[in-house]
Amino acid sequence: MALHVRRDANAEPSVFARVAIEVFGRSPAPDAFPERLPVKEGFLHALSYAEREGIAVVWIDDPLGLFPPERRPVIAMDKRAEDRGRG
Repeated sequence: MALHVRRDANAEPSVFARVAIEVFGRSPAPDAFPERLPVKEGFLHALSYAEREGIAVVWIDDPLGLFPPERRPVIAMDKRAEDRGRG
């Protein structure tokens, strides 16, 4: 799963994200996400989808540094996940 962050001065929003879910170059869920999302919204959607589907890694493809780590929301660990870790 990847979050691609790009800039297009002629689009709204000008910085956008595209979430890609691919298995060997083929998308198993081609309609899961709109083509362009505001970056923060795309990031949160990607994390939520990854958690539901058991995907361990969301790769952020951001070659221009438009969505640096310090601007990314932090998701608190679910209490149930903490409880499962103790059991």
